Amino acid sequence: MSANAMTPATTAPGAAALAASYAHGPGRVVEPGPSPRPDPAPGPRVPLTALAAHGRFGAALARLLTEVATPLRWEPWNQYNDHRAYPSARAAGTVDLVLEVGARGWPLDPVRRALVGGAPTALDGPVRVELVRRRDRLSPGYREFGDVLTELEVGHVAAALVEHAARLGLRARATGTTVTVGPDRETGDTAAPAPRRSSGVGPRGIAADPRPLPASALHAVVEAVNDPPAGSPVRDDLRHRLAVRNVVGVDDGWYDVVGGLRLVEPGPAVAGLQPVFGHPPGTIHVASVNLALVTTGDPAAAVASDGPDGYRALLRAAGAAAQHVCTAAAAAGAFCRPARSADDGPLEALVGAPASHVLLYLLVAGRPRGAGFAYDLTPLEAR
Repeated sequence: MSANAMTPATTAPGAAALAASYAHGPGRVVEPGPSPRPDPAPGPRVPLTALAAHGRFGAALARLLTEVATPLRWEPWNQYNDHRAYPSARAAGTVDLVLEVGARGWPLDPVRRALVGGAPTALDGPVRVELVRRRDRLSPGYREFGDVLTELEVGHVAAALVEHAARLGLRARATGTTVTVGPDRETGDTAAPAPRRSSGVGPRGIAADPRPLPASALHAVVEAVNDPPAGSPVRDDLRHRLAVRNVVGVDDGWYDVVGGLRLVEPGPAVAGLQPVFGHPPGTIHVASVNLALVTTGDPAAAVASDGPDGYRALLRAAGAAAQHVCTAAAAAGAFCRPARSADDGPLEALVGAPASHVLLYLLVAGRPRGAGFAYDLTPLEAR
């Protein structure tokens, strides 16, 4: 990030936001350790299925919260076993959901699929789902960088609520850390099952199948970037560059994906990621993947236009865009692994990012080497 990138925002809060954004970049120190597990919220639990007593809207709302925010499968061989409709750093679950109706709220207990402290007595019109940051569930060794991972996850959760709401005959719109959900058309039990998201099968390290990736998966990713669902917190000031390798009928290289797929630099783009990637090949073999999406943004411009929350909003937008890409990849039969472990400066240079831009997110995707073994935790009524 260039020194003059901090000049557009001169107020003290804006300067603090930009100082934080710079601290999240090159030179950060992360010392992973045990993730704290704070005690769950006290109070009686009422199953989410109780919302069905309020008619079709209540039933669809219960299904939305279940499919987005609760564990959908358990992978015994995986380092992080708990899998939901969105990724979470270290599977720590750094975002809590609170269902708000009127002036009262009920926290969601995702493991028990229940509302804490009771349940609404009526569901008249739209409801709000508040996304509560729980940075305290990440190891203290992440320091300020834990805020980055939490904001990215807020974007993932908000986008997941929006995209799954559309499947269930609901309408959802994200504003900041609030998602408003209301009925859109007659709802029922006819929604197609949600795509099964995967971050990769990796009991001995994550890697892509060596066979070529069908071009349909690539085009699904490009469409997800360019056509997010209405109500998603995506922004048009994100910059995306896509590295392509071993895709049927498509040349290897770096591509601009905004507005369509346009080759900007032919050659072995994916292989160039290995030196700047934060995980060794035995953990994630990045050089084997078929696609790598690098998202950058300009914190100074975001803070100048939106105030001190502009940088956080930029991170949430990157998380939202990543969620739509993850879902599109899943629907196309590919895995998609979000990552934030990279040498920021060299990666920004590799994609030709403007001097004022910083790395926001990196996604690697590819043809999976199998489905692995998992316990399906999806409720029977949602299958």
